[in-house]
Amino acid sequence: MNILVTGSNWFVGSQLMWELEKLNHNVIGIDISPHCNSKPHPETVVGDIRSFEDLDKVNNIFQTKYNNSLELIIHCAAAKHDFGISREEYFSHNQYGTKRLLEFAEKTDIHKLIYLSTVSVFGHPQGRADEETPYNPDNPYGESKLGGELLCIEWQKKNPQNELIVLRPTVIYGPHNFANIYKLINTLHRTPWVTVGKGNYVKSTVSLNTMIDMIIFSLGLLKPGYQHFNCVDEPYISLNELMHIIASNPGFYMPKIIIPEWLAIFIGKLFDIPAKLFSIDLPINSDRMKKLSTATDFCAQKIRQAGFIQRKSTEESISEMCNWYLDYKNYKEN
Repeated sequence: MNILVTGSNWFVGSQLMWELEKLNHNVIGIDISPHCNSKPHPETVVGDIRSFEDLDKVNNIFQTKYNNSLELIIHCAAAKHDFGISREEYFSHNQYGTKRLLEFAEKTDIHKLIYLSTVSVFGHPQGRADEETPYNPDNPYGESKLGGELLCIEWQKKNPQNELIVLRPTVIYGPHNFANIYKLINTLHRTPWVTVGKGNYVKSTVSLNTMIDMIIFSLGLLKPGYQHFNCVDEPYISLNELMHIIASNPGFYMPKIIIPEWLAIFIGKLFDIPAKLFSIDLPINSDRMKKLSTATDFCAQKIRQAGFIQRKSTEESISEMCNWYLDYKNYKEN
């Protein structure tokens, strides 16, 4: 298949490009940033999906190389950071960027789309949440990704022959990713002294291995209409269980002291003051303390009922990331 991957220098997009190529798909990517933390794919073009000029450039490069038309867009590009992104920026990239991409799809007669959304469109529901949980985003990232998701659904409804799959991953982790699980691994290696609360609540995660496999599995599910799936690893484990899995690897240790959640949030608020004054991203802030002490309990039975089989266990994927973390740390220090 002839595939355009947006966000192709990103954590998921870069790895996805290589895996699709291994399966003999023709791929081209576009990313707003020239920087790639992992192995950049040579068919990535630096450009902005909000620019028709950049999208047309990518399309022309693909047609020149393969003498063929693009058939599928896998939309991985998104603005997502805990710090330093305004509400306007979230919506500019995640909603307006998706709108421009869909207009490009209509102009170039592309009828297949896989959109990487997020479980953040559900907010923090009480109890376990599945694909039918009502939308209720509670932060600008979730709101803007929901805006993009709804635009994709409108695009599909315009033409019943359009093929749309929405994938909603929870926290994605793996080598070359520096987000939440990296911070937890880093803590259990460098400063494994204190943890917040007992951690007996579910923290849904999905490894890069599983996420890539789910995207590739979705290629075989494409058909006219709209389908949507959550993306979560099984089993659904608690934060405490996750920490024990990390600590089972050499060089990582369980925390010795447990502090109550209210105290952690209070301490985080003290760090909020210099962070706001000097516009710096400190490792401790009230928002991170709240996230650490909040359950994220999502399930992904629907894609498994469709035939998906998880290839790697959480233990295997965590071990892989812990080994990468130690190698990366040694590289940075030497």
